[in-house]
Amino acid sequence: MTTATDTERPAVPRDWLLGLGMVTVGVAAAASSYAGLQNLAIRTGWVPWLSWLLPLTVDAYAMTATRVWLAKSTRSQAARDWAKRNAIGAITVSVGGNAVDHATAAHVFAITWPLVVAVSAIPPIVLGLLVHLAHLRTQPAAVTEQHDTEAQPEQEAAAPPPEQDKDRQPDVKPKPRKQPARKPAARTVRSFPDLLAEARQATAGWADAELTAEKIRDAAHCSMANARALREALKSERAAGRPLHAIEDAPDTAGLDESEGEAA
Repeated sequence: MTTATDTERPAVPRDWLLGLGMVTVGVAAAASSYAGLQNLAIRTGWVPWLSWLLPLTVDAYAMTATRVWLAKSTRSQAARDWAKRNAIGAITVSVGGNAVDHATAAHVFAITWPLVVAVSAIPPIVLGLLVHLAHLRTQPAAVTEQHDTEAQPEQEAAAPPPEQDKDRQPDVKPKPRKQPARKPAARTVRSFPDLLAEARQATAGWADAELTAEKIRDAAHCSMANARALREALKSERAAGRPLHAIEDAPDTAGLDESEGEAA
């Protein structure tokens, strides 16, 4: 429970020199900015007796947006954010307008049609922004904030007591076991004599013209390099008159001839 003494704020003593300095700086800055924007309006084709409306539009909107941004009476956070962006934007436009006016006066660059279009578009754009700002300022505070404050006591009441929390054990999910990687099957490496024996058996009935590397590779299921080597080996054996098939040892005919001679 708060008392009247808690809400009362101590009175701030007035500083007349500070107030006088703020008024002086404000008037000087407003007058110089006003003159620069008015000259820019005249340079871009505005009627002289209406040129004063351009600085009034920009500077007055900057002041209005800043007031909505910083005022405590602004209830909607969306309106406060919108006013903040518009205040910074209006101040930027005022600074840019004064810079362009001084640059054209110093003959840094000439007035072109894009600049004329940009300056003439300022009043309608500011009017649309002002209407939107006025609409946002009338909106109440966000409803979600009220719901959050109301739901917080309910969540605290629904929370279980600490004793029950200690008895509970957290649900621990078992980690999936990693399956061991399967090793690729070891390939059987055949030696060249084994390949030659298989090639002899497969090409026993082939003619010499059929002994090509492609056919030997398909028959022996080997690489092209081994197939070429097998082809050369088979051709060499055929040229030397060696048998293509593996034959068993022939019977010893010498002993038979000797026995037949003795019998005669």
